[in-house]
Amino acid sequence: METSSSQYNHRVFIGPAGWSYADWRNTVFSGIGGRVDALKFISSYFDAIEINSTFYRIPSRSTVESWTKRVRREGSFLFSVKLYRGFTHDPTITTYKDHHSMMEVVEVLRDKALLGAVLAQFPYRFHNTRDNRKYIAELRAKFPDIPLVVEFRHRSWLHRAVETFLRELNLGFCNIDQPQVSFSLPLTDIVTTSVGYLRCHGRNKNTWFGEKSNRDSRYFYRYRYEELRELVDTAQSIASKAEKTFVIFNNHFKGNEVFDAMEFADMLGLGNKPWPEWWLSASKLSREDETHVYEKNL
Repeated sequence: METSSSQYNHRVFIGPAGWSYADWRNTVFSGIGGRVDALKFISSYFDAIEINSTFYRIPSRSTVESWTKRVRREGSFLFSVKLYRGFTHDPTITTYKDHHSMMEVVEVLRDKALLGAVLAQFPYRFHNTRDNRKYIAELRAKFPDIPLVVEFRHRSWLHRAVETFLRELNLGFCNIDQPQVSFSLPLTDIVTTSVGYLRCHGRNKNTWFGEKSNRDSRYFYRYRYEELRELVDTAQSIASKAEKTFVIFNNHFKGNEVFDAMEFADMLGLGNKPWPEWWLSASKLSREDETHVYEKNL
């Protein structure tokens, strides 16, 4: 089942990266007694969710089919799915089976009209070189007919020739908001296909490349209002040039990505229903905690 692209003309899809983390128990899910279907619950409030787990392990067909049955179907909802890390971080470990399994994930979502984009996230060490551009072209050849979007972290990719290169391959460009450390790619509003994309990682400079940093500490950040306003302006610029635009918050620790996505949606006038009362309370507490951290680091 395919969905008409005109239905999504300049549409912005906002949501979190992933739908359940252990540290969300006392924040995102604190107001729910007993067990909760996290995917069903989160997708009832947002128009998009980025599937993070596929980056670490390619799920079975039955698992993906289960996901499609648990998201809301009234109106519109789309998944963005992250490409398995073997294709972006260590291509030497990928096999024909990995390619087949990844395509099966994509096909299940596409058949249910739930596929928004496939995100290929490359690491900071992946610089703009001839060999790496060649690899991107080869990756596109492996996945020729999917809405593939590439995410670069290194500033060397910020070049007009790269935009032309991506357009020729029909590859989307993932704009990112990340801590400005070393030669990090800055916030941009680049669009190279019909799909616009913005990922918000937070701006926690202190732990981004720290020796003792881990996934939680790197993404422990709460956006301030003026920072969210900057992201709103960027998203609107992206959306003006794309058929559909994804804005994904990846500052997941303690539920901050959910609270920031909620505020962001309200700023754009896209809050689809009243938010849970405990989200509003937890969001306020989270902002107060982060304000304390900001002042401490000044």
